[in-house]
Amino acid sequence: MTTASPIHSHLGEITVTEPGRGLRAIAAASRVYARLVTDSSLVTALSPARPRRCVGYEFETTIDETVDEAEDVRSLLLRRSDGAALPTWLPGAHIDVTTPSGSVRQYSLAGRPGEGDRYRISVRKIPGGTVSAEIHTLSRGDVLRVRGPRNAFPLAAADHYLFVAAGIGITPIRSMIEGAVADGIRWTLYYHGRSRASLPFVTELQQMALVSHGHVMVKTDDVEGLPNPADIVDLGTGSSALYVCGPAALSRRLREEAARSTAVREFHTELFAPAPVVDGTPFVLKLDRSGDTIEVGAQETALDALRRVRPDQPFSCRQGFCGACVVGLVGGRVEHRDRVLSNPERENSLTLCVSRGAVDGEVLVLDL
Repeated sequence: MTTASPIHSHLGEITVTEPGRGLRAIAAASRVYARLVTDSSLVTALSPARPRRCVGYEFETTIDETVDEAEDVRSLLLRRSDGAALPTWLPGAHIDVTTPSGSVRQYSLAGRPGEGDRYRISVRKIPGGTVSAEIHTLSRGDVLRVRGPRNAFPLAAADHYLFVAAGIGITPIRSMIEGAVADGIRWTLYYHGRSRASLPFVTELQQMALVSHGHVMVKTDDVEGLPNPADIVDLGTGSSALYVCGPAALSRRLREEAARSTAVREFHTELFAPAPVVDGTPFVLKLDRSGDTIEVGAQETALDALRRVRPDQPFSCRQGFCGACVVGLVGGRVEHRDRVLSNPERENSLTLCVSRGAVDGEVLVLDL
């Protein structure tokens, strides 16, 4: 899936139980690997000039294989170009991919975490989309720079999973199903798309259901029509964790239905685009080194305002979890809305894409 902004959210209070043995083993391996790598010179910091910790790995990969999965959907299987082991990951993780033209997009990792020495990303070719079209022209041997993996859509422990995927939204969901199968946890997948031909991984998912405590429901617009959120939520068992990856409108309707239902215990979603600013107030950015001031409107982000005068300001997720747009903070009161900075880091850093001035008219002085 190509997602400019993967996030997760919860409905009500979540009761977290111990994860299965498979997920515990993967998590332990990930922590060991992270300690080894981050203590070496192999890591490229996300932004050396900013006073914050490294939140991922950056390296070159080579396309080892391409697979046409469905109508306009192609998978790329990636190996590290230097032959080293790939960083481990957990279900729901994604990577930042820099294409040969220099464009950056986020793609969920599909497949079974911890198995094999390749990453799999699956990309749908979007009509008029320049980046997806570029990726569909790539072939074996081409090089892509990768940052990550990181996870803004983690899989919490549950007695039963109700997965909902729309089209290419199946990519993070597939990895979650792989995890549920490995740990012997019951799961149900509601999988919807335009047509059967447009849906990747159907055969593989049905095979997983046959050898596990799983059930797959495949629905399409051209046969059954649009999905009915009430019917989907009713597939829950009362103790289900509902995971949704699809268009924002479907996620919103499922959240509303889940709030009225007792069929699911918790709600998680991954969105394709950042949510609009609906509760902001105007504030001001002051660039400490140049003395320039920039007004930030009530319904725009500090990142968007800054990029009006500095279009090369880096960014990635636009939802406050990746850290690519973090800058130094010299002064001003901040309403921190990110999920990447620690409390000590928030004393001298700001995540431009989501955080704001704490009050109307607040002046935030940036180390720029």
